[in-house]
Amino acid sequence: MLELDRIASDKSIKVPASLKHDIAVTARALEMASKEEEEVKETRTTHRRYRNILRMISYPAAAIAIITIGMRLSFQDSIPTPKDTFEDPMMAYVQMEQVFGFISEKMNTGMDIADAAEPVIDKTINALR
Repeated sequence: MLELDRIASDKSIKVPASLKHDIAVTARALEMASKEEEEVKETRTTHRRYRNILRMISYPAAAIAIITIGMRLSFQDSIPTPKDTFEDPMMAYVQMEQVFGFISEKMNTGMDIADAAEPVIDKTINALR
């Protein structure tokens, strides 16, 4: 430290007039560079945080998808394919006729109700016109 004091007190060394300005510019440049470096670090930290969140979400989502697909495939194999319930085709035909007869009865009942309601509907429509 004594050596620096001796050099600083030496009047024979000429100091440039712009030295103070140059030191201030250099200090400001160093300050801006350090701020920029901090911003880059913050950006990296933010990106790293988002990457970690994405990783935390994507791994469980992939596992759920794999489990769902596996369960779907395993249940698909366990569902039996329908087999014919009648050995005799005539028995199947008789059963079909019974089913169609049942459907026909229900449709006829519905048509009777609709036919009975038609005059009321017509009157309502005419009244609205």
